Amino acid sequence: MNIGAAGNLHNLCHVIARVRDDHIGEAESLILGEKAFQAAESYVLGLFHMYFAVYFHKATRSAEKLLSAIIRRIGELCDSGEVEKSGLTDSHPIVKFIRSRSLADYLALDDFVIWASLGLLTVGKDEICSELSSRLLNRRLYKAIDIGNKFAGREDARVRFKGKLQEAISKDEFGPIDVFEDQPNRTPYKLRGYETPEAMSKIHIRKPDGTYEDLANRSDVVKALQAKSMYRVYVRTDEIGEQVQKLAEGL
Repeated sequence: MNIGAAGNLHNLCHVIARVRDDHIGEAESLILGEKAFQAAESYVLGLFHMYFAVYFHKATRSAEKLLSAIIRRIGELCDSGEVEKSGLTDSHPIVKFIRSRSLADYLALDDFVIWASLGLLTVGKDEICSELSSRLLNRRLYKAIDIGNKFAGREDARVRFKGKLQEAISKDEFGPIDVFEDQPNRTPYKLRGYETPEAMSKIHIRKPDGTYEDLANRSDVVKALQAKSMYRVYVRTDEIGEQVQKLAEGL
């Protein structure tokens, strides 16, 4: 955690926080000194904003959707006994993980393995794997339509749109990789219990009397933060984008 200029080592106290209420036990939790209070607020705000500026950026999420669809398609080919159509072999790390779901095989999937796989997938016989891999490799990402922003403050319209989109998909008006829905959300900071490993995510501020208080209770800024969500639809072509836009008309 980057505590910032105000959060030097004098303000950082890694101590044992006693479990409260009716529970008996102890759990490790982060406690900051009083002078690091504003730095802790800035950290929570900065992390919250970074999710929507970086992690939830439309290009980032579009690439993630493509990669997820590729892995899902390889899984379908594994289930049908046609994995060779993807361009990968039975011994490939991705195929081995999909079949075993073991931690050891998962840890073998580093960036090099994934990127190297894209070249093999692009020349495979499976059209879906080939197209999606080529797009990701050459950064031809799906375009985003921000439905959440279009219907900001109108949850009823967004729900009706989702219903219309699902109906269109069920009627095969869109192909299996024509559209991808995306609904990321982020809670700025939440109160966590002491009974789980999540206790390590708690931030406490030490008070002058030596006791401590959770940042969510101490900070008016953190209290005022609300969970935020987005709703986008990623489309394969401009023509498909026009179809999606038409679904949103009149809602």
